[in-house]
Order: sequence, then C-alpha cells, then structure tokens
Amino acid sequence: MSLYLFHKNVIISLMCILVGALSVSAQRTASVNGKSTLILNDNDNLTLKEAKIKCVESAKLEALKKEFGTLVTSVDMLSDKVVNDVISSVFLSDVSSTVKGEWLGDERDPEISIEYVDGNLVFTAKVWGRAREVIRATTDVKWHIQKDLDGVKIDSDNFMDGERIFVRFQSPADGYVAIYLVTDDQTVCLLPYRKDNTGRYKIKGGKEYLFFDRTVDPSASYYKLNTDKPLEYNQLVMIFSPNPFTKCIDKSGDILHLNALNQTDFAKWLLKNQRADKEMMIERRWLAIQEKNTNNQ
Repeated sequence: MSLYLFHKNVIISLMCILVGALSVSAQRTASVNGKSTLILNDNDNLTLKEAKIKCVESAKLEALKKEFGTLVTSVDMLSDKVVNDVISSVFLSDVSSTVKGEWLGDERDPEISIEYVDGNLVFTAKVWGRAREVIRATTDVKWHIQKDLDGVKIDSDNFMDGERIFVRFQSPADGYVAIYLVTDDQTVCLLPYRKDNTGRYKIKGGKEYLFFDRTVDPSASYYKLNTDKPLEYNQLVMIFSPNPFTKCIDKSGDILHLNALNQTDFAKWLLKNQRADKEMMIERRWLAIQEKNTNNQ
C-alpha cells in the first residue's frame, strides 16, 4: 500500500510539473517592434522632450497591439504648468501592463527622427523590445500617489518643489512590494526603506498601508520631491509579487542621498525578475514636479 501511494504521489507530482510547464509555455514572449508618428503644430502645448516621450510610448503601444491584439492600454497624465502667470496643459502617456501584453524592456534604443513639414514638426519613433503575452489575471492591487493638503492626504500626481510624497497601498493577497523613483539621470529606491536590505517590503493581504509616513510607521522614511527646473517629470514604479524577489544591485548613498542605480541596470533587473516570476506585476505612473518661484506661487 505504501508503495502504491508513493507511485501515486510521483504521478501526481509529474502531472503538476507538466501542467506548470504547459502554463508557462502558453505565456508567449516575443521580440516586437513598432512605429509611430506625431505631428506637432503651433496650437500644441508640448515641448520637444514631451513630444519625443509621447511618440516613443505610442510606438510601444503599436508594437504591443500588432503582436498581441488590441486590448492594450496606456497610462496618461495631464498636468498644468504655470509660466509667467499663463497656465497651459501638458500631456504625457506611458504603456502599462495590460490584459493582452506587456512591455518587458528595450532591445535597442528607440530611434527618433524629426522633420519640418508644411509648417509642422513631424516626429517619427521606432522601437524594438521584448514583450510578453499576459494570459492570466493580475492581482487587483490598489495604490494611490498622495500629498498633504492642510493635514489631509489627497490623490495627486502634480507636486511643487519641496512637497512630500506618500503612497497608499492595498493588496487582496499577501506579498511583497517595492517602489522606485525614476528621474532623468538615475533610479532610486524609496521602498523598502534604507535599513531593509532585502529589496522587498512584506505586506499582508487586505491591510491598507500608507508608505513614507512616520506617524503611521515610525521606521518609515519620508521624501520630498525636488527640482531645479521650471517643470520636471519623473516616474514612480511599483513592483508587486506574491513571491519574494531579490534586490537590485545599486550604489549606496550617504545620509542625504538614497541608494541609486542607472536606468539601464534597473531595466535589466526588472526584465530578469519578470522572466523568473510570471506573477510579478509592475506599474508605472508619471509625476510632475514644478519649481517654486514668483511666477507660479
């Protein structure tokens, strides 16, 4: 009888392995490429940099649509900037994890060309990358970027220089989360806090967390968003998985500076983890940070 049970367990184990292998193989990855064109005229409130960003992200969106179908979404941001007491709107777009496909990383740097045609600037972007078909439901994680307004936390992706940032987070399942801030020249780790070298913050399913607030968690770090430019755009990257993941290799900061790494190494680390963990989800959101001066108080 014990021998029979042993063989039965072996058969069940082998079946589980086969089912797991089939499940993994069904989630197809592919090298993808896309192209997008953006026409900028005198009525558009986009800088050259903003137009390039929008064109590249649109090309990624086209690449995912072409390979995996049309159920692909983008994350958009509309923010206001004030220059000489004149308010104008700025639009940014980014490709996010979707139902049908997700962008894993660039295989080549995007190519952007600019032409002047009939009085308009015409941007053309070509992108090449590695993408993965998403065939399973992702965890319904809720997270909100917030700031303090007169003692009340409000959702916002627009900040003034020196304002503090908070993230409100909740997951239906136990797991691990990390949060990074991507700037023009580096990527810094906001969560887990500096004293934790695991690279992941363990959370309990169903519990709501308010990160970067010492009144809630005495061990928390708090952060202010700063810029020396009239207007700057950063990205907040949220990583969640029900499975533990390892920390990326970064350069230790001093008492005033967080641990950081360059964007290329950060992208490679994300890609490596996504390939190893099919349940990992990564979401990116834009932040606008505006300089304080006499014209935009």
